[in-house]
Amino acid sequence: MITPYLTFHGCCEKAFNFYAQAFGGGKTLFARLDNNPNNPVMHASVTFTNYEGCIMGADTDEEVVSSGMAICVVLPSREVIEEISARLAEGGTLVQEFLPPPPPHQNDGGAEVLDRYGYTWYFST
Repeated sequence: MITPYLTFHGCCEKAFNFYAQAFGGGKTLFARLDNNPNNPVMHASVTFTNYEGCIMGADTDEEVVSSGMAICVVLPSREVIEEISARLAEGGTLVQEFLPPPPPHQNDGGAEVLDRYGYTWYFST
């Protein structure tokens, strides 16, 4: 299994709570130096409750530069993609709303979101 590891400039906990909410719930874990809540997040993870998968990440002292990488998520239906992409687009950009391919593949399709933290998400069925 490949798990994305995302970096943030001081907002990792806020971002992971946002991602857990956008995906309809998740178990979050945050580790900090000396367990001090004022310290940056050294390691974080969110395991999504309703969908198989997780993401990991941490805060960094340096500005985060986009690497050109995107996170691809396969979801069960168009309705789920539209719901999650709308939530992730809050404060970000819905780059491509759900776009079905031509027949006979009516159940396939995808969408793209650039979230408020600068990460691109691709969704497909």
